Amino acid sequence: MNPELRRNLWLELPLRRMAFMTGALVLIFFAASLSPAVWGGPGDAAVLFYYLIVVMWGSRNAALSVVGEIRMRTWDGQRLSSLSAGQMVWGKLFGSTLYNWFGGAICLIVILADTFNRQGAGDAAIALAYYPIIGVIAQSAALLASLIAAGRDKSHSRLDVFLYQMAGLFAALVAYWIWTASDPSSAFLRHRPDLLGIGWWGMRTEGHVFLLASLAAFAGWLLVGCHRMMRVELMMRNGPLIWVGFLAFVGGYIAGFDGVYLARAGVRFGNAEMRLLQAGVAFAVLGYLMVFLEPKNSVLYRWMAGQFAKGKIGSGLSALQSWTMAYFAVLMCAIALIVFRGAAGDGTGQAQIAAMLGFFTRDLALVMLIGMSARLHGDLFGVVMLAGLYLLLPMILQGVQLSGALVLFEPREIAPVWLSPAIAWSEGVLALVFAAASIKRADNRRNEE
Repeated sequence: MNPELRRNLWLELPLRRMAFMTGALVLIFFAASLSPAVWGGPGDAAVLFYYLIVVMWGSRNAALSVVGEIRMRTWDGQRLSSLSAGQMVWGKLFGSTLYNWFGGAICLIVILADTFNRQGAGDAAIALAYYPIIGVIAQSAALLASLIAAGRDKSHSRLDVFLYQMAGLFAALVAYWIWTASDPSSAFLRHRPDLLGIGWWGMRTEGHVFLLASLAAFAGWLLVGCHRMMRVELMMRNGPLIWVGFLAFVGGYIAGFDGVYLARAGVRFGNAEMRLLQAGVAFAVLGYLMVFLEPKNSVLYRWMAGQFAKGKIGSGLSALQSWTMAYFAVLMCAIALIVFRGAAGDGTGQAQIAAMLGFFTRDLALVMLIGMSARLHGDLFGVVMLAGLYLLLPMILQGVQLSGALVLFEPREIAPVWLSPAIAWSEGVLALVFAAASIKRADNRRNEE
């Protein structure tokens, strides 16, 4: 057995704790059966306590699994052990939450029995898959957040641990909201019966089955993310292929949805262009997310520049950070869309796409500039800057009747059509120059130290 998992087994599941959890839940379910008006019956009580024990409490234990070791100064010793990254992930993620899964298993038995009696074997089988998956999503997202913070050398106060836990709870909340909204009996679908099925790559699939497979896939990717971050903690180097595979998965997944909402929003693209646009937006979101999450390492950037200068292109590309690969994915989608719009004779559409790409380049460069700056170091400042560029300044300009100046901050349809992309790319190139200079200064400071 995995040594870390075995250690946590002895720590988390002594007979006394198991007896306490079993007795407490049995009493709760017995009370629920006697007072259905209050509890809604044992099945509803089991659902509530499953979320409390596995999702809420479990995500906190997962967030503490590595952070707690760092705070107690025992993590360095564990990193020097012979455990692989996979063993460490499984041992920390599921070992630290064994007690939660023990309580969750008791709740799940009651949930399945209640679902089988009320709705039949089919819904019970779906519940058997859904509840463990949402637990894994919550706990692995919390662990992943804590590992990302550990890789950035952040402090780990109680507030930080709470934020890691909130990352897990947010992931579980999104999964729960999507899952409940897809229920045919939900208020949302009662008002929108046309959305009972999900259109994906021209196929019409039943909502719950498709979403269950989607949740399982994203839970798997969260586990892969935990493994990659654990490798970083163990001083191992990650190649780019896994992230490229994730980008391909996300792009194919998001592009597969029929563009109903974009069409209703007034986007008048063909089917292929609509799917490219959806994939491009997904890549852009990942680019924004990863440029904040990944550490800004001037030594890495200098080494990559050296590799490219020596003609070792493959070696340099192997060290690309995730946000740069997301940027190139956005770039490819934008070029394809520009080609499509050109074939359709839509010069305005081409200009808008080029302007979006220019502003995206500017935003990533500005975040890098802030991240490498000694005075402006901090991701919070970057978030505030982007909020100011896209929310605050446009509101001020509109309020003082200077809407024409919005072309400086967002793509606008103006004459001549090339002016908007020219402004966007001027800002993007300027931000890139300042970011490169900031990286060089940071590298010089590091060498002086």
